[in-house]
Amino acid sequence: MKKFKLLLGIVLVGIAISCQSNTYDEIGGFVAVPSYAKNIKPIFDSQCTTCHYQGNTSQGGYIEIFDYATTRESVEFGRTLRDVDTIHTMPKSAAPLTKAKIKLLYAWKDTGYQP
Repeated sequence: MKKFKLLLGIVLVGIAISCQSNTYDEIGGFVAVPSYAKNIKPIFDSQCTTCHYQGNTSQGGYIEIFDYATTRESVEFGRTLRDVDTIHTMPKSAAPLTKAKIKLLYAWKDTGYQP
């Protein structure tokens, strides 16, 4: 009986450890219908506005991305999704966006750019 309990304990610990190998961002960062204010703005504020802030159009040809309208325009008509997802050239001055954040940007686009 002791061997069975020991084996069961080892299996349960192994399962618990394997379940914890994912980050919170990977397992809990996705929202089905994201909004700009709650989900998208924080991403752009933390990873894009270092360069793409209002009034910084002369430094290397950066486009301004600072509010709902400019962010939506950048995602809808610009190269934002290509730059962060396909060719990985953005953001230049911050860590790359996680897969969960990129997925969130696509969800925002696919659900109609909720404010």
